[in-house]
Amino acid sequence: MLSAHSQDVVAHYTRRHGGRDGLFGDQPFANYGYWTRDDMTLEQAAEALTELVATAAGLRPGDTVLDVGAGYGAGAVIYAKRCRPAAITGIDITPVRIDEGRKYVAGHGLADVITLQLGSATAMDFADASFDKLVSVECAFHFDTRADFLREAARVLKPGGTLALTDMIPRRGTDPGAYLRGEKTLNSGVCLDNPANAYDADVYAAHLRDAGFEAVRIESIIDWTRLPFARCLDAMGERDGGERGAAWRRSAARLREFVELGEDYVLVVARRAR
Repeated sequence: MLSAHSQDVVAHYTRRHGGRDGLFGDQPFANYGYWTRDDMTLEQAAEALTELVATAAGLRPGDTVLDVGAGYGAGAVIYAKRCRPAAITGIDITPVRIDEGRKYVAGHGLADVITLQLGSATAMDFADASFDKLVSVECAFHFDTRADFLREAARVLKPGGTLALTDMIPRRGTDPGAYLRGEKTLNSGVCLDNPANAYDADVYAAHLRDAGFEAVRIESIIDWTRLPFARCLDAMGERDGGERGAAWRRSAARLREFVELGEDYVLVVARRAR
């Protein structure tokens, strides 16, 4: 049974499904991208973020990989093509994403490598020590709660296995209440605030260690993620004009407001203790 917050997350992404507007070209990504050049397209930046996580996790041929919050499977397809793992299992709580993701995976001829299924990040239906690597792109802030997810991640990873993810947290010294104000999202009308996960990198690192991880690294990458994504939305606003363009600019302004109020975007890497 999903918590009330998790049900809101499902409602948000279900409503967003019909309004993606081809943002990412032919690849069904849903992330802010990793912008290493000014001339990158959103599709290229989204792919670069996926590759950053794959590199941080050390994905390699023969690995068994768990992708938590796999969405439409775009990241899993990149992992399969670039890193050649033995098998990737992707879980997500939003049914439409799994349904559409299976079609996307099959269309790339990867159904024998990638399995997408409904599943909860905080109550995983896998045996202990099932995976070599666990990746999660831009969704752990949704999990109810992140600490429960980290314990499950440690349980399903093999000793010495690697966790790599991107996430959003408050910067040190930030009052999360400055931006967790019960406001509804612009594109779905759902409030996604999750105060239980609103803590800084020091607390995050402590949760990782308590769950059984070591070699913890938490690095801010906001200058290459949220901020250039906002600039991309502004450019789209200029290009499209009218109400559609105004909607892109409103989204960009909201993102910048969150950053100014203290929200950070981080890369998190840790190793399951042996």
